[in-house]
Amino acid sequence: MDNNVITTIDVEDFKDFSHMIDYVDEDVVAARNLEDISYNNITIRLNFFLIISCVEGCIQLDMNNKTYLLNKDDIIICLPTAILSQTKFSSGHKLRIMGFSTNFLHRVVKREEISNNILSHIHKNPLRHIEEKDKSPVKLYEDLIIKKINDPSIHYKKDVLHYLFSAIFCEMMAAIYEYSDTELENEEEPETGIKRASYVFKCFIMEVSKDNGFHRSVSYYADRLCYSPKYVSFVVKQASGRTALEWINDSAIEQIKYQLKHSDKSIKEIADDFNFSNLSFFGKYVKKHLGVSPTKYRDVPEDVGIY
Repeated sequence: MDNNVITTIDVEDFKDFSHMIDYVDEDVVAARNLEDISYNNITIRLNFFLIISCVEGCIQLDMNNKTYLLNKDDIIICLPTAILSQTKFSSGHKLRIMGFSTNFLHRVVKREEISNNILSHIHKNPLRHIEEKDKSPVKLYEDLIIKKINDPSIHYKKDVLHYLFSAIFCEMMAAIYEYSDTELENEEEPETGIKRASYVFKCFIMEVSKDNGFHRSVSYYADRLCYSPKYVSFVVKQASGRTALEWINDSAIEQIKYQLKHSDKSIKEIADDFNFSNLSFFGKYVKKHLGVSPTKYRDVPEDVGIY
């Protein structure tokens, strides 16, 4: 076969190997026994997200013109459009695969992170070793999935399986998220040359300033910046010596103080303007940060002060 010919394959193409496949539909494929399939002389372009696990022996393959060697308990994550070639297996090898169509992924993961730092991290680091502590959760999912596949009486089997596949995919993405945050810490922004951590802190402060106290959670700003709350908290503390929540509350309370002193709005209206669910929560928030209730703060002349 001509190695210069690239064959594009999709999830549904695995239906041709139905005797070796545990499960396949238009969006998902899962198989534990593909030892008899040989791709040695085939160059393929993936039209889906593929995870290859080495259970026994070793597997060597080229992905995007780079050679990878998988030993026992290694996995390689192949993004859509990846080109695989020169696949070789050791004797006695065992492998497993799990594949997801892009339509499936779009339904499962709607957050922007999957198209930003996570995918960037996977692209740079497709080969991973599964640590002993991570095997048990994966095995629980796998055992449950196989049980449902083999259950002839189960209703809505496809829906049930898709939910289980969604769960195992999200578990994997959550684990990779932690690695991607660590990697991003020391990267530089290509346009500015600033260390990524410093850049993220600068963007965080800008977002907090623009928000004018309407949102008061780290997770909101982490979503805005497309990073995890844990990473944003770490970066802000490292860059400023203060926590992200301290910056957020300081900004919010300054805006609230100004409105209480200079606005003709009622306290309830001010609470609504700052997105508090009720007047009681607003009162507790103000008392926590100013030491007095909103009413008392409003009534005290500015030149007298509270403290």
